[in-house]
Order: sequence, then structure tokens, then C-alpha cells
Amino acid sequence: MPLSEKQILNMQTRRQIILDSATYLFATEGYEGTTIKKVAEAAKVSFGSVFTYFKDKEELFYTVVVEPLEELSNQVLAFNPDAKDLLNELENMIKTHIRLYAGINNYLGLVVQVVGQHQRFPRVFEKLDAFHDEFKAKVILLIKNGQKNNLFIQQDPYIVATLYTSLLIGIRLNTTDNVSSIMWDRFIPSTIHLFGVNSK
Repeated sequence: MPLSEKQILNMQTRRQIILDSATYLFATEGYEGTTIKKVAEAAKVSFGSVFTYFKDKEELFYTVVVEPLEELSNQVLAFNPDAKDLLNELENMIKTHIRLYAGINNYLGLVVQVVGQHQRFPRVFEKLDAFHDEFKAKVILLIKNGQKNNLFIQQDPYIVATLYTSLLIGIRLNTTDNVSSIMWDRFIPSTIHLFGVNSK
């Protein structure tokens, strides 16, 4: 007998609660410190319920890191490196990225774990690395276009893009302010300077 719409919705909701609980636990207690039992308790579901959705802890961790990537990618890459008004595009891009990263501190904690132990999590790292390469390539294109139009000073676009993507993760992990704090907007002017905007 097929599941009803209500049953499907309940299952989707329960699965998301499990994922949210696992994200928090993996971010705060690490991979080793997180157990299926702890996830079940945090999600207020039975131990067996977790296995309804995930084969084991490894699959749960993979899902927690990889599943949000598509939505995150769509938001992060939503800038135009060929925009006519590149300076305005740069400022809007930085504002969007800083505010976006401000809201995903637990997720970024997972990213740092995977990158720091990439040999242990090769499948997850491969997905994150592909996203990072695509992100960096698009930022590099924006920088090159800005330099070609004499809007940015000449410097290595790869280095600038690497510093920029690193900065986004770094300021979130080193700042305890909540996502609604005006503190985040104060980072924007200094971040713009990173790109070497030509003052002439």
C-alpha cells in the first residue's frame, strides 16, 4: 500500500530533523565523538529510525556535508563575472557571500573537518573540492575582467580568489556574532580592498 502524502511529509520532516541534529553534533563533537545513538537522542527519534534513512554513520556524514552543497552552490555562484558594472557586482557579491556564510557556521565546521582530514573522507572531499574549484574559477574570471577594464590593480587573480574564499570561511569560524549582527557588514569594505579596486 503506497504511503499517503501526510506520511511522506512526516518522513521528510523526520529525516531533516535527523540531518539537522547530525550536522550540529558532527560540527561540535567531531566525527569520532558523534554516534548514531547521540543523533537519535538529539533528534528525539528512536535509534532504529536513523537507519530507516541512513545505512550507517559514514552515509549520514556524507549526506550532512554533500546534500546542502547544491543549494549553497546556487546561492554562492549567483553573481555575474561579466557584468557591465563590475564594481557594483563585486560589492553585491561580497555582501551576499558574507551574509550567507554568516548563517552556516555549523556547516563550515564540517567543511573544515573534511578538508583537514581529506584522506579520511575522500568521497566527501571530492564533492567539496569540485564546488570550491568552480567557485574560485568564477571569482578569478571576475577579477580578470576587472583588471582588463582597469578597475582592479594588477595582481595574481588566483591568489586573490584563494584569499577571498579562505576569508569567507575564516571570518565565520573566528566570529561569534549571530547572523543578524551588524558586525558582518563591517567586513565588506575591507574585503572589497582585497580585490585591489583601482582608486584612479
